Amino acid sequence: MFVEQRIYTAHPGKLPAWLQLYEAEAAPVSARHMGPLLGFFTTEFGPLNKAVFFRAYDDIDDRARGMAAREADPAWTAFRQKSAALGALREQEAKLLKTTAFSPIRKAGQPFERRIGGTTMIVDHRTYDFHPGKANAWIEAYETLALPVQTRHLGQLLLFAVTECGPINQAVFMWAYEGLGDRDRRRAAMAADPGWAEFVKATAGIGALKQQTNMILKPTAFSPIR
Repeated sequence: MFVEQRIYTAHPGKLPAWLQLYEAEAAPVSARHMGPLLGFFTTEFGPLNKAVFFRAYDDIDDRARGMAAREADPAWTAFRQKSAALGALREQEAKLLKTTAFSPIRKAGQPFERRIGGTTMIVDHRTYDFHPGKANAWIEAYETLALPVQTRHLGQLLLFAVTECGPINQAVFMWAYEGLGDRDRRRAAMAADPGWAEFVKATAGIGALKQQTNMILKPTAFSPIR
């Protein structure tokens, strides 16, 4: 499955109005023509004033067909005119991701099943950059050694994917938690697990990681993942 990740950066103070417009006008027309929306979030920690959202495609050619159909829809033209008038957006970024075999979400249109407790959610969104040629060995070690430990201790894995287009040699993955306190407690338990030390030792020799970044996201009211 392919996932298009988009990150839109707004001028300070202007994101709420743009989100309201997107929910009312862009979301319905996009749903008519594009792949299913997986999740729609805003940043709580990390670079602020950002909207982060994901669409899924089993057939990547569906994206091109959907984009063309949406561009021809008068409702999309109206949304773009109103969005431009708001002057909210400062920057836009798109990446095409491909899900791994162990990603929980692997099929477009797959319904989200919440497995964490409570009624609130934060999402730890992580981007790991690898030295060329070393990503596969690290991801194999992650699946074999780290994922079982994290499954025991962490929240809910939402997505694990690698970049297909955009900055390559990246893995993008997301874990959901009830809140920041829940995340802290679970990550402390993971760090104390001997299996985690085994994973850290095994990957140290690979020398794969170049950079690690994360954002803490909150789902919007219209996000399928929430």
